[in-house]
Amino acid sequence: MSSAGSGDPLTLLAVATQPLLAQVRRIVAHTRWQLIESGLIRDAAQIVRRHASLVVLCDAVLPDGGWRELLSHSSCAPQPPPVIVAAGQADEQLWLDVLNGGAYNLVAKPLEDQELYETVSRAWLHRRSRTLSQAG
Repeated sequence: MSSAGSGDPLTLLAVATQPLLAQVRRIVAHTRWQLIESGLIRDAAQIVRRHASLVVLCDAVLPDGGWRELLSHSSCAPQPPPVIVAAGQADEQLWLDVLNGGAYNLVAKPLEDQELYETVSRAWLHRRSRTLSQAG
């Protein structure tokens, strides 16, 4: 697997518990993506403010909050990143809540390599096209 598209390297911020981070590390090892890890929403919020170009994968529930709190923090960034939520119970209602709440997409845990790769790649390309259209 290679990075999505050409140009800037894909940077994935994984805001997750250790089991999910281990899965993400294994998947990202087969890509050219840069991985930034965080186990807490408050730390991830600072990373989102410092990095202009990210895709975020967020565990649905973390010790200091969940995906809604991360979306709230990331919406204050100059260029809010697409946020992908990872949940063990990825049912239709949660999917609707996630999309209506402003996140990019929902993926089920345990992660499937190809699904995560494709979802993150699409989010990255969506972000790049949005950034290019704002610049032009």
